[in-house]
Amino acid sequence: MMAIATHATIESRDLPLPPRDARLAEMLARWHAARRSDPLPLRADVTFEAMLPMVGHVDLVDVLPAGSASRFVFRLVCTARETRDGFVVRATGDIRPAALARATEADFAAGVTAAAPVLREVTLGDGARTVRFFRLILPYAERRGDATPSFLADCLVDEPGVRELLADPSFRNGAG
Repeated sequence: MMAIATHATIESRDLPLPPRDARLAEMLARWHAARRSDPLPLRADVTFEAMLPMVGHVDLVDVLPAGSASRFVFRLVCTARETRDGFVVRATGDIRPAALARATEADFAAGVTAAAPVLREVTLGDGARTVRFFRLILPYAERRGDATPSFLADCLVDEPGVRELLADPSFRNGAG
């Protein structure tokens, strides 16, 4: 059997808040409640209880200063989420294909620049199939009163087929 070369396509676009998905909407409401009157909630507010609605669908990401080799480093990836192929991601630069890494970094950078929640729809394709997921990026501060995020909660809701496409070596190694 002949292998067919795959070209990975990745598109990410802004969506308006609040999210339509009930879990993402609940996470956004929890973020606002934790914020109180501060510009951003505290990193200390990112507890298991705070993330409970999204356990299995949340990445916790450290934001390093601009100019760092990997600006976004994963503290926890897909908290309590099954990873079937053993693919380990430590930073956005580890994500494959490279086009998905760049799109993820751009999404995270949008959350840092806005210093506010950002909702994105990400569409992935390999020429034969197209799938999508939704990403709510929630920025947190290290200290009370800080307006610059040091930490992100990346809450994900995916449609059927996303995990299978991401696990497919021909997609991960595709152009991009």
